[in-house]
Amino acid sequence: MTSIILNMWTGSVFVCMIVLLVTEHSEGSSCSFTGSCLYNINVHHTDCGATLKRALQTGSHRLCPCSDVTALQNDHKNLSSWIRNINSTFLQISADLRGIKAELTEKSTELAATINSNTKNNITYNKYVKDITDTENAITNERQSWFQERDRLHNEIHKIIRESQICQQAATTSTSSHQGPSADASLVLYCDFETSSQCGFQQDHSDDLDWSYGSGTMTSSTGPKEDHTYGNPHGHYMFLDAYNHATRHSSSTTSTSRFISPEFPASRGYCIMFWYNLHGADVKELNVYAKVHGGLGNPVFSHKGSFNQDWHLAKIYLDPEYTTSPINLVFEAKTDSYKVYHYSSGYTYYHRYGNIAIDDIYVFNSSCKSIPPHPSNVHPWQTVNSTTYYTFHTQASSWYEAQAACKKESPYSHLVSVGSSEEQQFIVNTLKSSEDLSAAANNGFYTSGTDDRAEGIFEWTDTGTPFPVTYSNWQPGQPNNVGSNQDCLLLQYPDNDWTWGDVDCAEKHPYICEINQTV
Repeated sequence: MTSIILNMWTGSVFVCMIVLLVTEHSEGSSCSFTGSCLYNINVHHTDCGATLKRALQTGSHRLCPCSDVTALQNDHKNLSSWIRNINSTFLQISADLRGIKAELTEKSTELAATINSNTKNNITYNKYVKDITDTENAITNERQSWFQERDRLHNEIHKIIRESQICQQAATTSTSSHQGPSADASLVLYCDFETSSQCGFQQDHSDDLDWSYGSGTMTSSTGPKEDHTYGNPHGHYMFLDAYNHATRHSSSTTSTSRFISPEFPASRGYCIMFWYNLHGADVKELNVYAKVHGGLGNPVFSHKGSFNQDWHLAKIYLDPEYTTSPINLVFEAKTDSYKVYHYSSGYTYYHRYGNIAIDDIYVFNSSCKSIPPHPSNVHPWQTVNSTTYYTFHTQASSWYEAQAACKKESPYSHLVSVGSSEEQQFIVNTLKSSEDLSAAANNGFYTSGTDDRAEGIFEWTDTGTPFPVTYSNWQPGQPNNVGSNQDCLLLQYPDNDWTWGDVDCAEKHPYICEINQTV
């Protein structure tokens, strides 16, 4: 038996070898296609190192010292290189086996001509036929083995990427915890109002009415179309319910409702950013106060009258005059809605179009100037008129988790909306340029597209005001809404440059965030 080690790689995380075993049954120095060759090709590997394996099994970053992040990242680069080497080696093995099959076929053809006159040749011919069949089976089996090995290696890469991110995040958290509350661009609070706790905000019950927990479109004449976080009927926001007010008042009187944040400790300054919506004929005004020592003072932000149905970003900087003592933020909404009863007709008419809404509130323990315009790990795409930034996240998440993570990443960030073939191609080129992203992209990447509002009509939801998908790049046969539960748009098919498909929004996939500061 001759063992030919075609390639062997070793590393601190992974060991892999491909071995071609040729068993000789003839008396000569080689089988020389005498009909007695057997072919056995195997891929062997061992698992990750014990420390990393325990960390991955338990999900605990404590088992992985954060000082080893660089080493993990280097191991990941080695894995990426090994995948390419294994692929190249296997292709060479396949080519060699095809050559062997061709020679066997040629020999069998020659023998076929004398098969009737020579019984011995007839036996040899049958052996050649069997060898050809065995070779074909070896190629088929080994291709399947390679595909399994390739997928296993991709999974190893995903695990190492995830562990590196966990350790890096832990290291960053540990570093920032020593900097104290005065560190620049530290996010103190992000609130998307997607939980019933409402981030610790409280109603001021001394007012005429409370803020309400809303979702979707109230009417076409007042309030937002959807919430700002998800941009679909499942998202939530806080709003002043003008109709609720109108049912209680029979004259045009202004009513006020206040919504109070949790207390923030003294600091050298705070930057507050939030998205707001004022739409409707009876809208009065929205004010924000910095409550210090129990007093409100003058508003630090104010907008009067109706806007449009879109969400708008507000930015407030509170200097040390406000922040040397603990403070609360107070959101104050006012409406002029009321009801009128006509005795002659017996009907009651409601002037109820004064909804005021807020969503996605950010509080930074810093000046607004120190907040970076985008994360550091962006991929910029420059066009003639603008530059758009993208972050690619390999952590598998549901569509809702991904959208919320993008919003938290930056006040300007959201799941990507692909508006042109040029943008699609930029994303494809970026995925192909990185072994990490290419490996993760086998599971697809979430976008902001959904057809939650109307089945089969996909919309981009990144701004909180859904708008139609005009450019499209669907895989043939997609979208198909399998199980009547596929509402989210995924860059799904890597073999066809990530053409689109629809999937269940609860499925876990990587995702792409887009940052555009022209909003």
